[in-house]
Amino acid sequence: MNQRLSWTIGSLALGLLAASPARAGGLYLPGSGTVSVGRAGASVASLDDPSAIGVNPAGIAGTKGTVVYVGASLISFNLTFHRYGVYEDVAGRTDPWEGQAYGAVSDDSKPAIGVGPFQAVPTLAVAHSLDKFVKGLTIGAGIYAPTAYPARRMGADYTLEDPNTPPPPTRYDVIEQNAAVVLPSIMVAYRPIDKLDLGARFSSGFGDFDATTYVWGLANFEEWAGKDAKFHVKVKDMFVPAFGLGARYRVSPAIEVGAAWASAVNVEASGTGDTVQGSGVELGPGQRPTIIPVEDSAAACAKGGTAAALKACVNIVLPMTATVGGRYIVRDAAGAQVADVEANVQWEQWSDASIQEVIVDGFASLDGTTNAGVPLNKSLIRHNFQDTFSLRLGGSYQRVMGPGLVTLRGGVAYDTAAAKDNWERADLDGAARTTATLGASLTLSKVRIDLGGGIVHEGTRTQNTGCNNNTLGANCTGPGLLPPDSRTGPDPIQPVAGTGSQQISPINQGAIKSGYGILLLGVTTWF
Repeated sequence: MNQRLSWTIGSLALGLLAASPARAGGLYLPGSGTVSVGRAGASVASLDDPSAIGVNPAGIAGTKGTVVYVGASLISFNLTFHRYGVYEDVAGRTDPWEGQAYGAVSDDSKPAIGVGPFQAVPTLAVAHSLDKFVKGLTIGAGIYAPTAYPARRMGADYTLEDPNTPPPPTRYDVIEQNAAVVLPSIMVAYRPIDKLDLGARFSSGFGDFDATTYVWGLANFEEWAGKDAKFHVKVKDMFVPAFGLGARYRVSPAIEVGAAWASAVNVEASGTGDTVQGSGVELGPGQRPTIIPVEDSAAACAKGGTAAALKACVNIVLPMTATVGGRYIVRDAAGAQVADVEANVQWEQWSDASIQEVIVDGFASLDGTTNAGVPLNKSLIRHNFQDTFSLRLGGSYQRVMGPGLVTLRGGVAYDTAAAKDNWERADLDGAARTTATLGASLTLSKVRIDLGGGIVHEGTRTQNTGCNNNTLGANCTGPGLLPPDSRTGPDPIQPVAGTGSQQISPINQGAIKSGYGILLLGVTTWF
């Protein structure tokens, strides 16, 4: 390995270690890297620089020498939830907000890294040709994030049972959360014949999850804060494996096709959790429990929990994806590309990512031991997602102008909704979305500079305002039960109730409005 290549890979490795992780969770960028996102993700057949690490690893086949890509997509996300209904009257209480309509709550989270309201999602990668050793072979390495920006902060300033402030309408869904999934990866691509490229990506990443929400300490149809419990978990998974495969085929000088597949990403994070109980949480008259760790022999997450730091586990799945596409290329008399147009179809297995599993090794104790009381059950945060499909159309036009080659690109895309009717929540983006992007590049002798931007429109979605079961009363109270997946909306978590006996009381009735803007910046160099 020559000195320049050693320096480049060493610098890239330092950059990977220094880069803050992109926020992950449910809100997908239309592609990966500046060029791909600038085409609204229509790039499985055309992307041919190291940013292909997040799209199609076959894209680095045919690399000449060494190519380095450094770039970021910057996202400004906007989310508002307006819950329908009013604060219920609670017997024996005179809270000033009783009978008042729920207010709208907007996300006021701040980017972990970025500029102003824009969260940066970096991609860094290098590709190097081994053609002189094995004809047609290219290797690469880099880092990318499969999803972006689930940061939420909606009513996080509220203090449990604050006598002067009404409880936030989003408290059973999300109060505050940050998550990251980062995938350091290696790539290998091979061109066995001039018309065919094959590629594979292998990732060993890490993930973390830090979230705060409220649960029902007991059945709490009137939603009195005194019967709530505040839960906070902070967990990590230092080994998150993932892999992907890709191919490209040149049918003719004017027609190319591509396909890519990426595995699901399973994050099985463990760490600690803590809880604060409301004053009305009682297992019986005058029987106020305290939350203590379970015996080590009964621990489902890990041994050694304490009352201040219970052991906790969170299991999250990011979906498997598959993409196919083709493009038409216009070339000049010398065979150089002048313009192209590409269409992609993508499938995402969101049905497999429908449930987030939370386990807290805790026991609601009446005597300070596990002899009297009840254990905390596994909590399933249900989203009832369905698989999604997207259609992406993009293209480019290029010509020599002034000091170098100028490329203009753009694209549009439509993604179907992951959330079924009346199941959309504020914690994870499940809306259908329409994307429009534009971009431009200036290519000089040893560097290409990429800029771009886009808008993702999701609009306002209304969730069902009725109850889940007609045996329930006007305020969704009563004994009726349906299997959780048969209900018409999500319910609050109640850890002292089993997952099959959770009381019915939908928490997302209302209107959700969201959308986001995208800025793009990338630099590619080669030698």
